[in-house]
Amino acid sequence: MSVKEVCFIGAGYVGALTAIVLASKNSDVKFTVVDKNKNVISSWNSNHIPLFEPGLEELYFDESEQKVHADGERPRRRRLQNIAFCTAMDECIMAADMIFICVDTPLHGSFNHDMEWKGLDLTNIMAVAERIAAVSIRHQTVVLKSTVPCGMVGGVKQVLENKANTTASFDVISSPEFLAQGSAIRGLLFPNRVVIGDATQSTKAVSAIKSLYKWMPADRIITVNTWSSELSKIASNAFIAQRISSINSLSAVCESSGANIHDISRVVGTEPRVGPLSLRAGFGFGGSCLYKDVCCLVYLAQELGLSEVADYWKAVVRLNDWQNERILNRIVEFLPPHQEFNTRGQVAILGLTFKKDTLDTRNSTTIGLVQGLRQSGAKVRLYDPRLRFDQIECIFGSATSEMVVAGIEDACRGCHTLVIHTNWDEFADCTIPWERISSSMMEPKVLLDPWGVTSHQPMEKYGFRIMDIGIRHEWEQQWLPLQSDSFGLVPP
Repeated sequence: MSVKEVCFIGAGYVGALTAIVLASKNSDVKFTVVDKNKNVISSWNSNHIPLFEPGLEELYFDESEQKVHADGERPRRRRLQNIAFCTAMDECIMAADMIFICVDTPLHGSFNHDMEWKGLDLTNIMAVAERIAAVSIRHQTVVLKSTVPCGMVGGVKQVLENKANTTASFDVISSPEFLAQGSAIRGLLFPNRVVIGDATQSTKAVSAIKSLYKWMPADRIITVNTWSSELSKIASNAFIAQRISSINSLSAVCESSGANIHDISRVVGTEPRVGPLSLRAGFGFGGSCLYKDVCCLVYLAQELGLSEVADYWKAVVRLNDWQNERILNRIVEFLPPHQEFNTRGQVAILGLTFKKDTLDTRNSTTIGLVQGLRQSGAKVRLYDPRLRFDQIECIFGSATSEMVVAGIEDACRGCHTLVIHTNWDEFADCTIPWERISSSMMEPKVLLDPWGVTSHQPMEKYGFRIMDIGIRHEWEQQWLPLQSDSFGLVPP
């Protein structure tokens, strides 16, 4: 089967980035990314693409944005001539030899521990399957790249077979994405594996998708059955989430016992069977994938009657949420209360995205932290170097204007505590006047920097008191009795 035209349905993170990288490696294939959202497509066709990802602009454009501005806002020259973005879904589906489904599959309903654990909302997947069935008139390969529960390939194939024209036929393949935001372009250019799930083991269909990855070593393309392929994506994210919850659980043990979590991470990470990755204690995992995929695994286990398995993965999520609550309580613990006005001190938070090198704020632990601090009576000053005001306003609404500031110094002025939540490179800039910033803050001048963006020794010289996740410092024990004497509190 020769692949001449490929259609990606969904111009979001997975669809657009995968299509761009594949287009860069397959100059003889025409790629079209289609989406019903006209604003998203318009952004992809403009000088200002809708996603921030290191390496993306250099791959997509042939000239810098600064040069275009200097020339008077003319269209930026594209590097890739074999990729297009449009809203003409039916036409793109009909023209394609291969169709990648890359639409969102959010968690079904709002998540609450006290309610039923639900799976993924597959409305978008099924709508796309029905659209393909409605317009297809020949043989095509359909590739599910969206995160889906086990058995979804069969469900899509059933829709296609039941509703498609009699002249249409399909191979339906699972090929999940394993992208990490912030390093997605590198991960797509140099993937450590490409998984292809094919129930029928169709040689032509598998060979066709393999042909798009001809630059990859053959041993990195893994062909499995569709159930294994679908579960492998969920399992990969669940294992990452599990490691984060595991090290965070030990951080609580360290704080209560006198051990040092950095020592524990270093010792455990040298064990070859464990390895050093994802062993930094801090806030719980955030973002749109880990939380959702663990919940999906819980739901799958429940549907299969595996209650013990479901309980195990429920504990990973609950530990994650507990860690965030625990950190919130530690921060509040050192905020001086104002009894007359029933308020507490002021906190500066640097970074709103769930990690650096992305503009994604979905399920960012900063959101819960800000909300929890405000509920405790604390004032919050928030600064993120990459997010626009309107992007933050979508999260916090009318409260945004009183929280968001224009820089690090504005955020810290008059604050009692500084939290560096996101490890943006801007926060590690050696020219930041931390000594001056410290002098503008109020006691106890607590610094919580779980990522280690700053060097703690000089920060202590500047007057900051370092709060660590997984370490209880001597100053904490000394400060709390002083605070209780000064403000009439009972020490915890």
